[in-house]
Amino acid sequence: MDIHQYYEAHRTISLSDITTDKHNRKLLGRMRDNVYGEEEESEENIELWICDEVHDDTDYAPEGSLDMGWLGYFVGKNKLLKKLIIRDFVPRSVDESFSDVLISFLKGVNSNRSIEKIDFDSFDLTNGSVFTSMDQFFKNNSQLYEISISGCNFGVEGCRSFALALGSCKSLQTLKLENNGIADEGLVDIITALSCCCNNHPYLDKLDLDGNRLSTNGCIALATLLQHSATELNSLDLSNNEINDEGIDALVPALMNGRLNSVRLHSNQHITAKGWKHFATVFGNFNIRSFYLSGNNIDDEAVTAFTMSLPSNAALENLIMNDIPITDNGWRSLKDLLCDKSSVNSTFLSNHTIKHMGLNMIKKRSLRILLGLNGSSDDKKEVAIAKVLKYHNDFDMQPFFEWEFKVLPLMLNWFKRASLIEMPVNFEPSISRRQLSSIYQFVRGMPVLYVEARLRKELEDIKALPQILLDQLSDERKRSIIEKLGLPPDT
Repeated sequence: MDIHQYYEAHRTISLSDITTDKHNRKLLGRMRDNVYGEEEESEENIELWICDEVHDDTDYAPEGSLDMGWLGYFVGKNKLLKKLIIRDFVPRSVDESFSDVLISFLKGVNSNRSIEKIDFDSFDLTNGSVFTSMDQFFKNNSQLYEISISGCNFGVEGCRSFALALGSCKSLQTLKLENNGIADEGLVDIITALSCCCNNHPYLDKLDLDGNRLSTNGCIALATLLQHSATELNSLDLSNNEINDEGIDALVPALMNGRLNSVRLHSNQHITAKGWKHFATVFGNFNIRSFYLSGNNIDDEAVTAFTMSLPSNAALENLIMNDIPITDNGWRSLKDLLCDKSSVNSTFLSNHTIKHMGLNMIKKRSLRILLGLNGSSDDKKEVAIAKVLKYHNDFDMQPFFEWEFKVLPLMLNWFKRASLIEMPVNFEPSISRRQLSSIYQFVRGMPVLYVEARLRKELEDIKALPQILLDQLSDERKRSIIEKLGLPPDT
């Protein structure tokens, strides 16, 4: 008789024969009977925590293989459980190891088809037995959309076993592997398995590899995942890894052409200024809304490369760069990116999309004001108008003289639109005064055209007069207007 047959044959066992712990009996009963707990308001919130200490009615503190085997059997049959969290624990039975107790539980979990999220926290996965004992769970549970593993020790065998498990997942949307210190070799296995998984079931939306040892080979595998699989990946976190310039070289083409919305690269100290300058080309991807680059060796040269790529990017909203080694030159480049004050046209063509750069960055008051202006409206034309009004008191009309009078209605419409915009707090741009000033500049700069326009208008008005009034108008006045306009005498 195998273990499953044993539980089936003894399924009417009394809970008191499984455990003497009152709290554990209560939770075993809930799993067996498919009922809610006191803290769970709906079916969507039902979860189970395997841990050392009990804090609420969703926590289970294992005694040994007996109670954990039955708990696993009940979980396997349960149709309501949505989230399973397993933390490092010490079995109360001193004769049994953590691994033996855990495996007895996981063998029963294999039959579960309701769990949507599974979380492993802070224990040893090096021999791969956890994943091999759950192969049927990963293969057959089409509800599983999130796997989270943090603070665990994988090792080579653990990575291989996990990669095999991933390859059979049918509905995975989120994979979090945080602070596990997984070596580059192990990450290659895992990422390669994801490529196969995504080709078969392209639902992966979020990949978090924060706190591992991703390097060149891992980046090459990741580039393949991003470029050549059917992944719908939206969010990528590669913070606190060992990515170097070669890794960046591999990633840049994939990031340029991918569908990502958010990229995190905090604290990758092996990337030099050369790598970051190459990375600047990624800003040509207008899908990406957020880059998180704090704690890196991004110097003035790299920032300048960023700012040269960003003015035309009308998508990026968050460029978080706390704790980077830039000087006044770097700060100046960032300010000019957000508002180039050298001319009205340069201001209009500046970046009006970036709203956030991180807490350290907004300590610079001038940068904080510009980011605030960018965030004042979703209409970037309105932001551009606000910046022009704020940083240019008088508009130089000389560049527009070649347009002659065509520019006047455009200018008047521009001021009309500006008057309708809700300006930032504590900013009153005096739009009427600026409009009059601009008209005066135009008229003063083009006196001949202005006089000619006035005379033509007067002549048209004369032609429109009734005959009786035309007879009363002196011939001398008509001749004077015609001569000044250089028109034939019979006009």
